[in-house]
Amino acid sequence: MGSVSPRLLVSVTGLGPGAPLAAAVALADALDARRVPVTWLAGPRPHPEVAAWATARRRLGEAVLLHGTRPEAEPGRPYRRLPAHEAGLRLTAALRSRDALGLAVDGFAAPGWAASPGTRTALAAAGIGLLLDDGGVHRLGLGGALVTSWEGPAVGPEPCRTRPARRRAEPDLVHLALPAGLPAATAGELVDRALAAGATPLGAAELLPRRAPRPRGAAGDPEQWSITA
Repeated sequence: MGSVSPRLLVSVTGLGPGAPLAAAVALADALDARRVPVTWLAGPRPHPEVAAWATARRRLGEAVLLHGTRPEAEPGRPYRRLPAHEAGLRLTAALRSRDALGLAVDGFAAPGWAASPGTRTALAAAGIGLLLDDGGVHRLGLGGALVTSWEGPAVGPEPCRTRPARRRAEPDLVHLALPAGLPAATAGELVDRALAAGATPLGAAELLPRRAPRPRGAAGDPEQWSITA
């Protein structure tokens, strides 16, 4: 899928236990002011306040992705090597934890941004139709096949972690992967730079036709909701 100018996708990681929600709120406010949607990445066992925060943002039309299937401190094979059976077992346990908190998710993002074909197969079997990886953001079809994609590697806020696109000279996607505790001013500068370079905002939920972002009017104003609602 191509475009004249790249799309800008902003994902926010670190929504695990003890996540800095005050910083995440400030970051969300900064991007709301720029009309740039955020794709929120929540861990497999989020704190109830984190789950409430993610649910509130999802009500505004933003996507929430399951970020991994186990706590980062718990060892396991990298997602780029997982066969479908093992990936399916991990997903079952992670989705059970999610369901207990009432947190709906729209897709999956593997820590390290790499997901094996077996992981894609397991995601599709579990009814998860969106994948965010180092190749971009993808809508999954039968058996985990990539149906629709915006392609471009993930880049972080630090210069040393920013890598040029290797797959093509002009990627479809500029994917800024930001930590939840990043200062809002820094996030704003990175987003402004991408917008000034011609990128146009993309919400991951756009790849899920069953969900359309809600208008940011009175009902969609972040000041009108509470993370405990």
